[in-house]
Amino acid sequence: MQYTNKSVRVFFAIVITASVIVEGCIIAGGPGWLYLLMMWIPAVAAIVAVPKNKGVLGRLGIRRSKIGYILQGILFPFIYLLVPYVIYWMIHPDNFAYSGVSPIVIVKDLALPLISGIFTNLLSAAGEEIGWRGFMFPALLQRTGLKKTLFASGLIWALWHVPVLVAGDYMTGAPIWYKIPAFILCIVPVGIISGVLAYKSKSIWPSTFLHAAHNHFDQGIFGILTAGEDKMLYVSETGILTIVCAWILAAVMLASVFRGKSRETS
Repeated sequence: MQYTNKSVRVFFAIVITASVIVEGCIIAGGPGWLYLLMMWIPAVAAIVAVPKNKGVLGRLGIRRSKIGYILQGILFPFIYLLVPYVIYWMIHPDNFAYSGVSPIVIVKDLALPLISGIFTNLLSAAGEEIGWRGFMFPALLQRTGLKKTLFASGLIWALWHVPVLVAGDYMTGAPIWYKIPAFILCIVPVGIISGVLAYKSKSIWPSTFLHAAHNHFDQGIFGILTAGEDKMLYVSETGILTIVCAWILAAVMLASVFRGKSRETS
Protein backbone atom coordinates (compact mmCIF):
# COMPACT_ATOMS: atom_id res chain seq x y z
CA MET A 1 0.00 0.00 0.00
CA GLN A 2 1.31 3.45 -0.90
CA TYR A 3 -0.39 5.03 2.11
CA THR A 4 -0.41 2.69 5.11
CA ASN A 5 -2.97 2.89 7.90
CA LYS A 6 -0.15 3.93 10.23
CA SER A 7 0.89 6.81 7.97
CA VAL A 8 -2.70 8.06 7.75
CA ARG A 9 -3.07 7.92 11.55
CA VAL A 10 0.21 9.80 11.99
CA PHE A 11 -0.88 12.44 9.48
CA PHE A 12 -4.19 13.19 11.19
CA ALA A 13 -2.65 13.01 14.69
CA ILE A 14 -0.08 15.68 13.77
CA VAL A 15 -2.63 17.84 11.94
CA ILE A 16 -5.08 17.76 14.85
CA THR A 17 -2.50 18.27 17.61
CA ALA A 18 -0.54 21.03 15.86
CA SER A 19 -3.71 22.77 14.68
CA VAL A 20 -5.14 22.89 18.21
CA ILE A 21 -1.93 24.57 19.41
CA VAL A 22 -1.42 27.00 16.52
CA GLU A 23 -5.07 27.91 16.02
CA GLY A 24 -5.35 28.38 19.79
CA CYS A 25 -2.47 30.86 19.66
CA ILE A 26 -4.14 32.68 16.76
CA ILE A 27 -7.42 32.89 18.64
CA ALA A 28 -5.54 34.19 21.70
CA GLY A 29 -4.29 37.11 19.61
CA GLY A 30 -0.92 35.80 18.47
CA PRO A 31 1.12 37.42 15.66
CA GLY A 32 0.00 37.29 12.03
CA TRP A 33 2.79 34.94 10.94
CA LEU A 34 0.98 32.16 12.81
CA TYR A 35 -1.43 31.95 9.86
CA LEU A 36 1.48 30.95 7.60
CA LEU A 37 2.59 28.41 10.19
CA MET A 38 -0.96 27.07 10.34
CA MET A 39 -1.07 26.64 6.56
CA TRP A 40 2.11 24.56 6.65
CA ILE A 41 0.83 22.13 9.28
CA PRO A 42 -0.70 19.75 6.67
CA ALA A 43 2.57 19.68 4.68
CA VAL A 44 4.69 18.96 7.76
CA ALA A 45 2.27 16.23 8.82
CA ALA A 46 2.39 14.65 5.36
CA ILE A 47 6.20 14.79 5.18
CA VAL A 48 6.50 13.10 8.58
CA ALA A 49 3.80 10.51 7.82
CA VAL A 50 4.73 9.40 4.29
CA PRO A 51 6.93 6.27 4.06
CA LYS A 52 10.55 7.33 3.45
CA ASN A 53 11.40 5.06 0.55
CA LYS A 54 11.70 5.48 -3.20
CA GLY A 55 9.05 7.76 -4.70
CA VAL A 56 8.43 9.87 -1.59
CA LEU A 57 7.96 13.08 -3.61
CA GLY A 58 5.36 11.37 -5.79
CA ARG A 59 3.44 10.25 -2.72
CA LEU A 60 3.30 13.91 -1.70
CA GLY A 61 1.90 14.86 -5.11
CA ILE A 62 5.07 16.75 -6.06
CA ARG A 63 5.09 15.89 -9.76
CA ARG A 64 5.16 17.84 -12.98
CA SER A 65 1.78 18.88 -14.35
CA LYS A 66 0.52 19.83 -17.78
CA ILE A 67 0.25 23.59 -18.08
CA GLY A 68 -3.42 23.28 -19.04
CA TYR A 69 -4.34 22.01 -15.58
CA ILE A 70 -2.41 24.84 -13.93
CA LEU A 71 -4.20 27.40 -16.10
CA GLN A 72 -7.52 25.83 -15.06
CA GLY A 73 -6.42 26.18 -11.45
CA ILE A 74 -6.04 29.92 -12.00
CA LEU A 75 -9.14 30.37 -14.16
CA PHE A 76 -11.69 28.53 -12.01
CA PRO A 77 -11.40 30.73 -8.87
CA PHE A 78 -11.39 33.79 -11.09
CA ILE A 79 -14.79 32.66 -12.42
CA TYR A 80 -16.51 31.55 -9.21
CA LEU A 81 -15.24 34.62 -7.31
CA LEU A 82 -15.51 37.37 -9.93
CA VAL A 83 -19.07 36.55 -11.05
CA PRO A 84 -20.52 37.04 -7.52
CA TYR A 85 -18.54 40.22 -7.01
CA VAL A 86 -19.70 41.64 -10.35
CA ILE A 87 -23.31 40.89 -9.45
CA TYR A 88 -22.83 42.57 -6.07
CA TRP A 89 -21.17 45.60 -7.70
CA MET A 90 -24.07 45.90 -10.14
CA ILE A 91 -26.59 45.85 -7.28
CA HIS A 92 -24.48 48.16 -5.07
CA PRO A 93 -22.39 50.29 -7.47
CA ASP A 94 -21.41 52.71 -4.71
CA ASN A 95 -19.68 49.85 -2.88
CA PHE A 96 -17.29 49.26 -5.81
CA ALA A 97 -14.04 51.24 -5.66
CA TYR A 98 -14.00 51.59 -9.47
CA SER A 99 -17.64 52.63 -9.82
CA GLY A 100 -18.06 54.76 -12.95
CA VAL A 101 -14.49 54.10 -14.12
CA SER A 102 -13.83 52.91 -17.67
CA PRO A 103 -13.32 49.13 -17.97
CA ILE A 104 -10.09 49.84 -19.87
CA VAL A 105 -8.71 51.72 -16.87
CA ILE A 106 -9.79 48.92 -14.51
CA VAL A 107 -8.05 46.28 -16.62
CA LYS A 108 -4.94 48.45 -16.93
CA ASP A 109 -4.77 48.95 -13.15
CA LEU A 110 -5.54 45.39 -12.09
CA ALA A 111 -4.10 43.09 -14.77
CA LEU A 112 -0.56 42.95 -13.37
CA PRO A 113 -1.54 42.73 -9.66
CA LEU A 114 -4.04 39.97 -10.50
CA ILE A 115 -1.27 37.79 -11.92
CA SER A 116 1.71 38.73 -9.75
CA GLY A 117 -0.17 38.22 -6.50
CA ILE A 118 -0.84 34.58 -7.36
CA PHE A 119 2.88 33.82 -7.21
CA THR A 120 3.35 35.56 -3.86
CA ASN A 121 0.59 33.34 -2.43
CA LEU A 122 2.09 30.08 -3.71
CA LEU A 123 4.31 29.58 -0.67
CA SER A 124 1.44 29.51 1.82
CA ALA A 125 -0.88 27.60 -0.52
CA ALA A 126 1.73 24.86 -1.09
CA GLY A 127 1.82 24.18 2.65
CA GLU A 128 -1.81 23.15 2.67
CA GLU A 129 -1.86 21.45 -0.72
CA ILE A 130 1.07 19.11 -0.02
CA GLY A 131 -0.97 17.83 2.92
CA TRP A 132 -4.56 17.98 1.66
CA ARG A 133 -4.32 17.11 -2.04
CA GLY A 134 -0.80 15.65 -2.05
CA PHE A 135 -1.17 13.15 0.82
CA MET A 136 -4.69 13.08 2.25
CA PHE A 137 -6.58 12.96 -1.07
CA PRO A 138 -4.80 9.92 -2.55
CA ALA A 139 -4.74 8.22 0.88
CA LEU A 140 -8.54 8.53 1.11
CA LEU A 141 -8.92 7.54 -2.54
CA GLN A 142 -6.97 4.36 -1.83
CA ARG A 143 -9.61 3.46 0.77
CA THR A 144 -12.86 4.63 -0.80
CA GLY A 145 -14.40 5.76 -4.09
CA LEU A 146 -13.62 8.96 -5.93
CA LYS A 147 -16.94 10.68 -5.17
CA LYS A 148 -16.65 10.06 -1.41
CA THR A 149 -13.03 11.17 -1.46
CA LEU A 150 -13.86 14.42 -3.25
CA PHE A 151 -16.61 15.32 -0.79
CA ALA A 152 -14.75 14.11 2.32
CA SER A 153 -11.52 15.93 1.47
CA GLY A 154 -13.44 19.15 0.80
CA LEU A 155 -15.35 18.81 4.09
CA ILE A 156 -12.22 18.10 6.14
CA TRP A 157 -10.52 21.10 4.56
CA ALA A 158 -13.48 23.33 5.45
CA LEU A 159 -13.85 22.06 9.03
CA TRP A 160 -10.14 22.61 9.70
CA HIS A 161 -10.75 26.38 9.34
CA VAL A 162 -13.75 26.51 11.69
CA PRO A 163 -11.94 27.32 15.00
CA VAL A 164 -10.33 30.51 13.61
CA LEU A 165 -13.56 31.23 11.77
CA VAL A 166 -15.47 31.19 15.07
CA ALA A 167 -13.03 32.93 17.38
CA GLY A 168 -10.28 34.36 15.18
CA ASP A 169 -9.99 37.38 12.93
CA TYR A 170 -10.98 35.53 9.75
CA MET A 171 -13.94 36.18 7.43
CA THR A 172 -15.32 38.84 9.73
CA GLY A 173 -18.47 40.74 8.80
CA ALA A 174 -21.15 38.05 9.07
CA PRO A 175 -22.87 36.60 12.16
CA ILE A 176 -21.51 33.29 13.45
CA TRP A 177 -24.82 31.45 12.93
CA TYR A 178 -24.59 32.27 9.23
CA LYS A 179 -20.84 32.35 8.71
CA ILE A 180 -19.99 28.77 9.71
CA PRO A 181 -22.50 26.86 7.53
CA ALA A 182 -22.01 29.34 4.67
CA PHE A 183 -18.22 28.93 4.80
CA ILE A 184 -18.51 25.13 4.77
CA LEU A 185 -21.00 25.24 1.90
CA CYS A 186 -18.54 27.39 -0.03
CA ILE A 187 -15.29 25.54 0.68
CA VAL A 188 -16.61 22.02 0.05
CA PRO A 189 -17.27 22.67 -3.67
CA VAL A 190 -13.94 24.51 -3.95
CA GLY A 191 -12.34 21.41 -2.45
CA ILE A 192 -14.16 19.25 -5.01
CA ILE A 193 -12.87 21.41 -7.88
CA SER A 194 -9.36 21.27 -6.44
CA GLY A 195 -9.63 17.51 -5.91
CA VAL A 196 -10.73 16.90 -9.49
CA LEU A 197 -7.72 18.86 -10.75
CA ALA A 198 -5.42 16.86 -8.48
CA TYR A 199 -7.01 13.60 -9.61
CA LYS A 200 -6.72 14.44 -13.31
CA SER A 201 -3.22 15.91 -13.18
CA LYS A 202 -1.82 13.55 -10.51
CA SER A 203 0.02 16.61 -9.17
CA ILE A 204 -0.43 19.19 -6.42
CA TRP A 205 0.50 22.12 -8.66
CA PRO A 206 -2.92 22.81 -10.26
CA SER A 207 -4.50 22.72 -6.78
CA THR A 208 -1.73 24.90 -5.37
CA PHE A 209 -2.25 27.52 -8.08
CA LEU A 210 -6.03 27.33 -7.50
CA HIS A 211 -5.53 27.85 -3.76
CA ALA A 212 -3.11 30.74 -4.29
CA ALA A 213 -5.36 32.37 -6.90
CA HIS A 214 -8.44 31.92 -4.71
CA ASN A 215 -6.80 33.61 -1.71
CA HIS A 216 -5.31 36.40 -3.81
CA PHE A 217 -8.38 37.20 -5.90
CA ASP A 218 -10.72 37.24 -2.92
CA GLN A 219 -8.62 38.75 -0.13
CA GLY A 220 -6.02 40.66 -2.13
CA ILE A 221 -8.08 42.16 -4.98
CA PHE A 222 -11.88 41.84 -5.10
CA GLY A 223 -12.46 42.11 -1.35
CA ILE A 224 -10.32 45.22 -1.08
CA LEU A 225 -12.23 46.88 -3.92
CA THR A 226 -15.57 46.17 -2.26
CA ALA A 227 -17.28 48.05 0.58
CA GLY A 228 -20.64 47.32 2.21
CA GLU A 229 -21.57 45.99 5.63
CA ASP A 230 -23.57 43.19 4.02
CA LYS A 231 -20.98 42.09 1.45
CA MET A 232 -19.95 38.94 3.38
CA LEU A 233 -23.52 37.68 2.99
CA TYR A 234 -23.19 37.73 -0.79
CA VAL A 235 -19.53 37.43 -1.81
CA SER A 236 -16.18 36.07 -0.59
CA GLU A 237 -16.04 32.70 1.22
CA THR A 238 -19.33 33.16 3.06
CA GLY A 239 -21.42 34.75 0.32
CA ILE A 240 -24.50 33.05 -1.07
CA LEU A 241 -23.57 34.12 -4.60
CA THR A 242 -20.13 32.53 -4.27
CA ILE A 243 -21.68 29.35 -2.87
CA VAL A 244 -24.01 29.03 -5.87
CA CYS A 245 -21.24 29.71 -8.41
CA ALA A 246 -18.81 27.31 -6.72
CA TRP A 247 -21.38 24.49 -6.61
CA ILE A 248 -22.30 25.00 -10.27
CA LEU A 249 -18.65 24.72 -11.29
CA ALA A 250 -18.10 21.76 -8.94
CA ALA A 251 -21.10 19.98 -10.49
CA VAL A 252 -19.66 20.56 -13.96
CA MET A 253 -16.28 19.20 -12.82
CA LEU A 254 -17.90 16.15 -11.21
CA ALA A 255 -19.89 15.40 -14.34
CA SER A 256 -16.73 15.76 -16.42
CA VAL A 257 -14.58 13.44 -14.35
CA PHE A 258 -17.22 10.72 -14.00
CA ARG A 259 -18.11 10.93 -17.65
CA GLY A 260 -14.44 10.32 -18.38
CA LYS A 261 -14.34 7.36 -16.00
CA SER A 262 -17.40 5.79 -17.63
CA ARG A 263 -15.67 6.02 -21.03
CA GLU A 264 -12.60 4.31 -19.61
CA THR A 265 -14.65 1.39 -18.30
CA SER A 266 -16.87 1.01 -21.38
